[in-house]
Amino acid sequence: MDSTNSNLRAGLAAGLLANGIWGLFPLYWHLLGGAASTEILAHRIVWCLVSLAAALALTGRLGACARAVRALASDRRLALTLFAATVFASANWLINIVGANTDRVVELGIGMFITPLATVGLGMAFFHEQLSRTRVAAVALAAAGVLIMIFELGRFPWIAIGVSASWAVYGALKKTVRMDPWYSITVEHAMMAPFALAWLAWLAASGEGVFLAPGRAALSLELMGTGLLTLIPMVSFSIAAQKLPLILLGIIQYLNPVMTLLLGLFWFGEPISRGEVIPLLFIWSGIALYLVPSAVTALREKARE
Repeated sequence: MDSTNSNLRAGLAAGLLANGIWGLFPLYWHLLGGAASTEILAHRIVWCLVSLAAALALTGRLGACARAVRALASDRRLALTLFAATVFASANWLINIVGANTDRVVELGIGMFITPLATVGLGMAFFHEQLSRTRVAAVALAAAGVLIMIFELGRFPWIAIGVSASWAVYGALKKTVRMDPWYSITVEHAMMAPFALAWLAWLAASGEGVFLAPGRAALSLELMGTGLLTLIPMVSFSIAAQKLPLILLGIIQYLNPVMTLLLGLFWFGEPISRGEVIPLLFIWSGIALYLVPSAVTALREKARE
C-alpha cells in the first residue's frame, strides 16, 4: 500500500511539474521576444538535442540509442514516419512561440483545450477506435465550437487550429512508432537539427541572428536554456505516465491550457471576445462530457475495492 501511495504521489508531482512548466511556456517565449520566432525554434531544436544526448549519456543509454538510429537505415517507413512527426512537432513549437509573441495567448490556450478531443477524432477516423455515443457527442461539441469560432471571429483562428491539429497529428504518427520513446524523440531532434543549424548559420552570416551578438549575452543564455526547459517536462511527463492511472493523467493535462488561458487574460491582459467565449463553452462542454463518464466509472471501481 505504501509503495502504491508513494508511486501515486511521485506521479502526481511529476505530472503537475510537467504541465505546470508547459502552461508557463508563454512567459519564457515572451522573454525571448528579442529573437525571431524561427531563431527561437532553431535553438530549441539544437539545445534540446544536446540535453537529450547528455541525459542518455548520463544514464548509459547513448550507445543503445546510436544502434537504434543506425537501424533506421533498413526501415525506411519508420524513418519517414519519424521525419513527419518531427515536422509536425516543430510546427507546433513554432505556433506556440508565435502565439506568445504576437499577443495571441488566449487563442493559444483555446487551441490547447481542443487538442485532446482532436486526438480522439483522429483515432476514430484513422485508427477505427470505437467510442461510446457520449464521447462521439463530446468530439462533436468541440468541432461545433471550432466552427462557431471561425464564424464569430470572421477569420480563420490559425493559432488555435494549428496548435491543436499539429499536436494531434504528431500524437497519431507517434502511435505507429515502435521504438523506445527516448530514442524516437532523440531521432526526431537529430533529423531536424541540420536544418536548424543551417538556419542559425545563415542568421549569423547575415548579421540577423541575436545569439552571441554584442550586448545579447543574457538573451543568448536564455536561448540555450530552451533545451533544458524542453527536456525537464518531457522527463516529468514520462514519469507521470508510468505511475498514474490514465484518467488522472488525462485530467492533469488540462492544467496546461488552463494556465495558458489565464496567462493570456490576466498576465498579458489580452481581451477575450464573444467569438472566443461561446466556442470555449462548447469545447469545455465536450471535455466534461468526455471526462465525466470515465471519472464516474473509476470512482465506482474504487468503491468496490
